[in-house]
Amino acid sequence: MDMRLGDRLLLSLVPTVGAAWLRLARATMRLRWEGVDTALPEDGEPVIYAFWHSQLAMMPWMQLRPPSVIPISQSQDGEWTARLFGRLQVEAVRGSSTRGGVTALRGMVKAARSGRDLAITPNGPRGPERVVQPGAIWLARLTGRPLLPVAFAGRPAIHVGSWDRILVPVPLSRGVFVYGDLLWVPRDADEEACAAVRDHLAARLDDLTERARQRLLIR
Repeated sequence: MDMRLGDRLLLSLVPTVGAAWLRLARATMRLRWEGVDTALPEDGEPVIYAFWHSQLAMMPWMQLRPPSVIPISQSQDGEWTARLFGRLQVEAVRGSSTRGGVTALRGMVKAARSGRDLAITPNGPRGPERVVQPGAIWLARLTGRPLLPVAFAGRPAIHVGSWDRILVPVPLSRGVFVYGDLLWVPRDADEEACAAVRDHLAARLDDLTERARQRLLIR
């Protein structure tokens, strides 16, 4: 990646500061989990965590087992995100629905076959907001792994000025993770069936996000 000196300095600084901020926020957060007991498959097989892109900052703590593998775009913003997550012990496969998607999909399938959990933002990296793109469904169909819908809500929080206003928690905040039921995509699912799963996943994620927000109102 051909970058100017200022860009290289930012690339080394932003992920380090961002990771330190998120660690501090997590360490001082009053955090609750809902649906954990039934979230993972009884046979212990890997899952694909699915969550809206706006909740990406808390992804490292959505995991219920050792670190997952997540696709990150090949853009400069993606490079910052990949390096930040690397400092939080999350492995990135570079590529997204808008750039390098085939490479990313192959990397994710390979990780799943090696027994790793996966993570994906079904509407990312550029939206539209709350619209599930085909990539998450293809990944579930190709790997045979179930999608595990999960949502996070936190307050107070900063909302970064991106297309979906990513939620960034602050120290001494409160947070809630809510996990939904596993969702499988048959390997022989046709286009119509995949479209139905996309709609179903979007509805689940919206419902879980609202439930997480409501839980924050209960002290």
